[in-house]
Amino acid sequence: MANSKTATTGRTVLTLLSIITLSACLGTKLNAQSNFWDSPDAYLGQPRPSDSPKIFAPGLLADSGTIVMDRIAFSPDGREIYYCQNDQWLNLEHAKIKCFKYADHKWNGPTVLNQNFYAPAFSMDGNTLFMSDKFTNRVWQSKRTADGWSAPAIYLQEPYALYEFMPTNSGACYVGSNPDPIDAKNGGTYVIQFSVLTLSNGGATVKSLGIPLNEPGFNGDFFIARDESFMVVSTKETKDYESELYISYRKADKSWTKPKSLGPAINDGLAHRWGQFVTPDNKYLFYTRGTSPKACAIFWVRFDKLLEDLKHTNFDPYVKTPIADQTAIAGTRFSFKVDDATFFDDDGNDTLSFTASLADGGPLPSWMHFDPATKIISGTPLASGTYKITVTATDTAKASASSSFSVIVK
Repeated sequence: MANSKTATTGRTVLTLLSIITLSACLGTKLNAQSNFWDSPDAYLGQPRPSDSPKIFAPGLLADSGTIVMDRIAFSPDGREIYYCQNDQWLNLEHAKIKCFKYADHKWNGPTVLNQNFYAPAFSMDGNTLFMSDKFTNRVWQSKRTADGWSAPAIYLQEPYALYEFMPTNSGACYVGSNPDPIDAKNGGTYVIQFSVLTLSNGGATVKSLGIPLNEPGFNGDFFIARDESFMVVSTKETKDYESELYISYRKADKSWTKPKSLGPAINDGLAHRWGQFVTPDNKYLFYTRGTSPKACAIFWVRFDKLLEDLKHTNFDPYVKTPIADQTAIAGTRFSFKVDDATFFDDDGNDTLSFTASLADGGPLPSWMHFDPATKIISGTPLASGTYKITVTATDTAKASASSSFSVIVK
């Protein structure tokens, strides 16, 4: 939750998820998994969790008077663990990355790798470690050496936010960034934007991935799978930064499904949830959860079955293209068709049924008619006025989405 907790260090600009395609972040595919992931020594030798989240390595990660927070990172072979220790969650002045390493048949650590950094993430080959700092517009990297890691060096710096950097197998790299003007206009202060950044004359350009990932409101932290098949985001954030974890799946056309909740076992009441990380085999989800700084800890939960099961549960419909305001002339017949691109359902658009009403839930005015089969609103207004109309699409599971617009009669 370094993004949703760092209100005093530019918190409000850390509102988007973005993709950076940078030739420099091209990496080899994840090394073949060793048996270490399945050995009793993996994960610091901790008992494996079930479908109910539990604290990871209680008492082992943090010094007295400190907390562990934000993303945890495992090396591709599972023999190194990196995480952030801090003394609060509203400021990163004292954040540090610490690590455990498995060697000589035992875990060694924790030791401090770097001061004033957080959000560690490995390159696909495990030879580069990426990090963020409190300034939020820089990505740092350390290179693996014969005896450890090189000193951190700036990998990418831009005049906009670059936050929670994560590379993938394809060479695309995901970070948080700022909303573009369109997203900022359509949402609140904390609109999430997923953007594609490509190197251009030594800089990067931003292209939003759009709805449904970029819905109004704050969608928070994220984890992107190495093969880009799914993304776990923090969403539904309250004014006090509580949030829930949702998942979106990447479709064959490279668009994303509407995010859906990971369920009540993980989203068990108001709490800060951020710093998501899923192991390379998709077996376990790690995330930071806290109701206060003292109650902040890294949790983990069995994830592979949930990941697969949620693919086959209902996807709620959503508004893909909001309906624009319409103009009519008193005494002249008016007809308007709701565009087929207005609503979208990842289960299939043929599952939707449509209704229309006044925005306050009342019936349409007597002169106005809505045909749910053709999605045409028509009629002859008798006098000038403005009518606020809501069209609602409902799927077979009774989940719905609505778009409101005005009919202005002149």
